[in-house]
Amino acid sequence: MRYKFQAYVFLGFLVIPGYFLSEPLESSEAFQASIQAYQQYLHASKQALSGLEIQAISFSVKKNDTSSQTFERKGFLAIRPEALGTVIICHGYTQSKHEAFFLKILFSHFNVVAFDFRAHGELIEKGQFSTIGRDEVFDVLGAAQFVKSLPCSVGKPIIGFGFSMGAVSLLQAQAKHKDLFDLLILDSPFDSSSACMEQNIDRMLTFQLFGKERKFPGKTVIMKMLYNEKMSPLVKKFFRWASGMNPYIVPTKFVPVIPIEHAANISIPCFFISCERDKSVQVDSVMRLYETVQSPFKRLWITRGLKHCGSCLAQPELYAYKINKFINAVLKKDFRVAEKIRDDRVEIHNACG
Repeated sequence: MRYKFQAYVFLGFLVIPGYFLSEPLESSEAFQASIQAYQQYLHASKQALSGLEIQAISFSVKKNDTSSQTFERKGFLAIRPEALGTVIICHGYTQSKHEAFFLKILFSHFNVVAFDFRAHGELIEKGQFSTIGRDEVFDVLGAAQFVKSLPCSVGKPIIGFGFSMGAVSLLQAQAKHKDLFDLLILDSPFDSSSACMEQNIDRMLTFQLFGKERKFPGKTVIMKMLYNEKMSPLVKKFFRWASGMNPYIVPTKFVPVIPIEHAANISIPCFFISCERDKSVQVDSVMRLYETVQSPFKRLWITRGLKHCGSCLAQPELYAYKINKFINAVLKKDFRVAEKIRDDRVEIHNACG
């Protein structure tokens, strides 16, 4: 009951901002259609919360590539009667299983698993660090192996759904272990930690003077110290300043994370999502991943979201519709249009013009 109450509260926060941030409705007919769509979405969301069996879970994960040490990660499992498969939701940097598990309302026909990445949420042991996507591959592997061991998962698809660090971890895990997932939904993954950081630092050092674009010096020095462990206290300050993310609330070890190097090994359907106004992971970064994966069926949706991973909040109904439409097409093997990009920036600007 507690989870149902929390999910309804979350649904309010999810839908209301989307309503106010959406484009103005031009006719009463469009308004009625929008109200009807909202009511259908709300009804579907209530159905998504009915009949669920919620369990606390835990599973072991490997520390890293060079160590045999393992540690436990905790999570939640939502089991639905006659589920079509299981969705593993992977949260972003500085978040936890709680934020991820709320999103079970998006998947009314699937079991859902959400878990804490290393150094996040529960069971943060001494010496445990977030690497923002490198060693988190082992957390994804542990979660996928746990799901595969469930009787309710036998013969059914497993879907990976992740945000930012979670999306990067999913992509790299699938590239390394090709039988983990049947499809991936990747919201705001970066193509390279170095390239992403350099882009953000460059943006922060740029200013206008007498009508001309100028740059403060220092980018080269910052990039050289980025992965130097001795410079970590200073790097954390630069990281927070440039990315907008807070490394002080999660034990963090800065290491190169370059999923673009492994993206060509992805051969399952992928749905990429990016925000126009994402200052942490820019559209070009997501676009490069989309272009590199060797998926037989792939989509890229560029939204008008206001911030990093902001697509869901900006257009919650459309977000739910699009990811479920993609899943349905994959399950039906409807791959008639192998590649497609929807760029809301272009469509809206054209409409205004």
